[in-house]
Amino acid sequence: MNIEFHYYMTYLVAARAGLGTEDAFILAYSSQYTDDNTVRFEVDEGKASSYRNYITQTVNILKPKRKLLRIYPIFHFIPGDPRSKTAFRNDGMMNWLNTTPNSKNANKILDAAIKADDLYRIGIASHAFADSWAHQNFVGYFSGFNSMGGPLDKAIPNVGHAEAGHNPDHPTLVWTDKRLIQKQKGAGHTTVGRRVDNKERFLDAAETLFRKLIKYADPRIRKPRVEAEAKALRADLDQEMGRSVRRIPRGKDREKERVARYKLRSLQQEYGEKKTPEYDSMAWFREAIEQHVRGLRDKPDRKLPRLDPFEDRYTWRTPRTRKQSHWFRFQEAVRAHQNEAWEIFKKGNLKGMTLPDW
Repeated sequence: MNIEFHYYMTYLVAARAGLGTEDAFILAYSSQYTDDNTVRFEVDEGKASSYRNYITQTVNILKPKRKLLRIYPIFHFIPGDPRSKTAFRNDGMMNWLNTTPNSKNANKILDAAIKADDLYRIGIASHAFADSWAHQNFVGYFSGFNSMGGPLDKAIPNVGHAEAGHNPDHPTLVWTDKRLIQKQKGAGHTTVGRRVDNKERFLDAAETLFRKLIKYADPRIRKPRVEAEAKALRADLDQEMGRSVRRIPRGKDREKERVARYKLRSLQQEYGEKKTPEYDSMAWFREAIEQHVRGLRDKPDRKLPRLDPFEDRYTWRTPRTRKQSHWFRFQEAVRAHQNEAWEIFKKGNLKGMTLPDW
C-alpha cells in the first residue's frame, strides 16, 4: 500500500471510529511515516541526551539491503498462516514467512498496540496490519517463493513484491497473480492465476481496521452499531476510490483526484468535520530536531547521496521536552512494536527456522 491508504484512508477510518481529529492525525501520520522513516540519526552525539532511532523502511523496497531484512516482516510483511486458502498456489509451495490477510500474528500485534494505548504504536501496527492484505502471498525475505516467473524477473531481487513491481500497492488496480490457483475447471484441471482486485483488498483492510479502532474508541459499543458504521464506512470509501481498472497509463493513476475526494469526505460530520491535514514526511523531524550544516546541507530523507564528505550534526530543538515530541514518541513506539512482533514470531512462525542475514 502507499500513502493513499496508509495516510488518507487511514485518517478517515480513525476519524469515523471516533478517535477525534487530532488523534486520527497522529495515528494516520504514524502509519504513513512507517514508510518514510528510512534514515538512522544520532541526535546530540556525545551527550547524555544522545539518541539513535531505528528505521522502519529502506529507501527503495525494490533495492533491499540484506543487513536490514528484519525490517520487512516486522513492519510490512507480517508472517501469517501459510495454510490459508488465500495462499494456495499452482506449484503447491508453502512458506512459513508468507503474508496472509488478517492473520493471527497481525491481530496480536495490533491488539498489543491498542492495549498499550499508544497512538503512535497503533499507527505503526495499523500499517503492518493493512499491508497483510496488499502484500499477501509475498514474504519479506529473499526467496524464490516471491518470484513472478517473468523473463526479466531474474534481474530483480526476490524480496517482498519486488518482482510484482507496484501492482499490489495501487488501490484500484486489477491484476493477475499467476502463482495462485484460481478455481477448478472440469476434471482436475485448473486455470492459471488468480484475478486480484486491489480495491476489494483495500476495502477489506479498511473495514477490518475500523472494527478494531471503533472498539478502541468505545469499548462498550454494541455490535449492531459497529456493523452499521462499518458498512457505511465501506460504502463511503468505495465511492471515493472510484472504479477498478485493469491498466494504469503512465502518469494517469488519478491518485490526486481520489485524495481530493478523501479530503472532502473528511469535512463531513461522521469524519470530524475537519479537512485532513496535508502530509509532510519531514514535519515531525523538523519540529524535534535542529540540523547543523557542515559543508553542503544533507537531505535528512537521503533520497539522493550526499555530495560532500562532511556529515551534518543533529541536536534537539528543545532538550527538556524532547520526549514529548511526536518524532521521539514515534521512535519509541517503533522499538516497542519491533520487540512485540519479534517475540510473537519467535514463538510461532520463526520457531526452529534458521535464516541467513536475519
